[in-house]
Amino acid sequence: MIRLDDYQGTSAELAEFITSTWRKSYEGKMTFPLWSAEYFEWQLRWKNPHFRRNLIAIYDDARLVATLLGSEYPFRCGQEIVPGSIWSWMTIDPVYRGRGFAKLLNEERIRRMQDRKIDLVVSYRYFGSKSSLAERPHRNSGDNTAKFHNKVGFWVRVLNPQGVCDWSLSSAAAWGARLTSPWAPLPKLGKEEKYIRKATPADIPQCLELIHEKTNSLPFAIHWDQESLSNQLLGSPLSTTLVYEREEKIEGFINFHLLTSFSKCEGQMGLLDVMSTQRLSSHKSLYLMYAVMQEMLNQGAILTLKLRSGDEDLLLMLRSYFAPRAPESHLVLQWIGQEREVPKNAKMHLLWR
Repeated sequence: MIRLDDYQGTSAELAEFITSTWRKSYEGKMTFPLWSAEYFEWQLRWKNPHFRRNLIAIYDDARLVATLLGSEYPFRCGQEIVPGSIWSWMTIDPVYRGRGFAKLLNEERIRRMQDRKIDLVVSYRYFGSKSSLAERPHRNSGDNTAKFHNKVGFWVRVLNPQGVCDWSLSSAAAWGARLTSPWAPLPKLGKEEKYIRKATPADIPQCLELIHEKTNSLPFAIHWDQESLSNQLLGSPLSTTLVYEREEKIEGFINFHLLTSFSKCEGQMGLLDVMSTQRLSSHKSLYLMYAVMQEMLNQGAILTLKLRSGDEDLLLMLRSYFAPRAPESHLVLQWIGQEREVPKNAKMHLLWR
């Protein structure tokens, strides 16, 4: 019997279901992430019972056949703080596709968000490959609450050109990685090294002040609090945060996490999530970025990505040899409660999930 329910299994079982289903759908056709139990425990705040209602599953008797997962974040929309959430990982067993499960999952999500008085769902639809099963604007599910707001892409910086060549399905991307070889090596940090270190729990209040200073002027941004920022910066071995500190004052920080991705083979990507460098000089911010990329290399990353949403320091990205990649995803804003106006192509601070 088919039933909707909270997800009932372990994080390892969830990762196995989603990753194995994505492999069946995409292996040999397009690049896709390999989600891990550790990743879900971190991003879905697994140990907090409050958030388990954001793990929606469909079962056929005891068999898991579909999932839709989310995590709650408040958003600053203009001068208003709006209760919101970020959702992803809609996964349907191939045997059960074509039976309206995507619609069922979305309707259940809306109902649960209404119960919690959550006004907004943020999500993405990947269109960078014709093999992607993501919803497209021209074949919308009929849900009038979901608005395809704009298209977003990434900044990309190759860290290990040979590693990218060996990993990439795309011959053009592999050729491009070879061309970046002269710019791939990272300079030594020199005298700046003594000011750069890994973040600790004691740094969270200063980091929170910095990220609020950066994002409060943006039209649309995640509104971090101490708990959510602490989880993002320090909540998992997958996440690393480097701070630039002088005279016991943190002047900037950059946070990233590692994500395994499958193309021709497995490869590690470093995803830049939260950055605040506005108080640093261009020289200091550049060397903080160099330190971050060196840490990524030390952890096995072959390239690094940053969502191109307008919150980045353009000069820093260009001086660090990041290249803007064409948009490959739709940003979807789904207003469950009162709809607020978010300008098209407004500068935003978001997480890609």
